[in-house]
Amino acid sequence: MASVIITGGATGIGAASVRKFASDGFDVAVLDVNGEAGEALVAEAFSGSVRFFETDVRIRSAVDASVDRAVAEFGTPDILFANAGIQKLASIFEMRDEDVDAIIDINLKGVLYTVAAVAPHMREAGQGNIVLMASDQALVGKQGSIVYGATKGAVAQLTKSLAVELGPLGVRVNAVCPATVKTPLTEKVFEWLADKNFGGDVDAAWAAEAESLLVGRVAEPWEIAEVVYFLSQPTSSFMTGALVPVDGGLTAQ
Repeated sequence: MASVIITGGATGIGAASVRKFASDGFDVAVLDVNGEAGEALVAEAFSGSVRFFETDVRIRSAVDASVDRAVAEFGTPDILFANAGIQKLASIFEMRDEDVDAIIDINLKGVLYTVAAVAPHMREAGQGNIVLMASDQALVGKQGSIVYGATKGAVAQLTKSLAVELGPLGVRVNAVCPATVKTPLTEKVFEWLADKNFGGDVDAAWAAEAESLLVGRVAEPWEIAEVVYFLSQPTSSFMTGALVPVDGGLTAQ
């Protein structure tokens, strides 16, 4: 049975991806700090198995240990979706050091640590597919997203560099670049935007975001999970080093 490791898999796009893979028979290791949500996923019924490993991706030893446990449980991972990330909005005049550190540690270092832990197993197997979570903010700028956008730009470059390094080993690396998706993470983002721009009216903030996209709405997590799944499958076998916008037409404008 093929196996998948998904970081940040307990909620949002990660959880949707867990459900997609597990429903298609993959064994899925979920690495996340949210134990309650992670164990709830484990309790759902899928044709594949799901296991939860509590993991803080900021800590390299914790990532290494969880990957080792996942490999012991399911064997060499065929697919990695490095999805874990956070977003805390602030202008250049409001940034706090602790937020800068957290965003960089999770969104960038966490991705590096995860790939570094999984890649040796894929090298030994001579094959593998890695999907990184970038963002539309690897391609465009947005209000309050200075540090977040910088990390996602870094993930985009990381995608290309890893594709070059790992390609000769039989490992493909691509990144998905979603625009706004309705998740617990973005709910907090839109509270900030509402306070800044809409007098605290969160619904107005969401409506304005929907109007900015050619499709007239924001995305649902499952829509991004479908693209992640595609990028990990043989049907995308001629793709590596790609940054794939799933952005409702944002970057077409």
